[in-house]
Amino acid sequence: MKKLMMLVLLLVGIGCAAGGYYIFYYKPQQDAMAALEAESNKEPVTPLEIVEEEEQEQAKPPVTDYYVSPPRLGVREMPDFDAFVESVVYRGDKLHILEKRDGWGRISPYYVYEDGGPEVAEWVPMEALLEVAPTITKKERLETVGQYIENSDDFKQHFEMFIKTTDNLLKDGTCVPEDFEETQGWVRSVTFDEQEAYFVYCGGLKQANKIYLNVQTGKIFYR
Repeated sequence: MKKLMMLVLLLVGIGCAAGGYYIFYYKPQQDAMAALEAESNKEPVTPLEIVEEEEQEQAKPPVTDYYVSPPRLGVREMPDFDAFVESVVYRGDKLHILEKRDGWGRISPYYVYEDGGPEVAEWVPMEALLEVAPTITKKERLETVGQYIENSDDFKQHFEMFIKTTDNLLKDGTCVPEDFEETQGWVRSVTFDEQEAYFVYCGGLKQANKIYLNVQTGKIFYR
């Protein structure tokens, strides 16, 4: 009986030892190996490629349209201040620049006036031009218009009427500043006895280009 009990106890001890071995040693190893195998079987994760967006600044097109800044600007046949002045442009006039050279801008095609002669064009100094149309105040406008007609007959006497009428004729395109400079402003007419009239030529020197102004009524008329 005593031998039987010892055998049973021995078997129980062996069982407990085997259970402890399984729980504390064999099973953790099996779990670890299974985890490694599962990890190795996973498909590799490709990291997302970080794309840096390059800010590509679009090249701005070159500025070709400019505005005249001074009240009066001479247009020359060569990019030189000593060159002949072919015409005149005025403050606020819009100019299209075809070529830039040494601080000058070309505003016309090239011309050759005689066989073998030099090429000429119309040039203005870039320093006298603005990229944005200038803001012209009422006072500046009056001063500018006044410069065109300051040599008019009886200018001081009819100053307001001359200024107002001249400004209107310029704004609606009937006249250009050169027209008033050609006649040095408004000229007193001796043709009409019944009204006090002054005239200027706009667009030519023919009778059809002659514009009359009645300074009493402010009306313009033609003959």
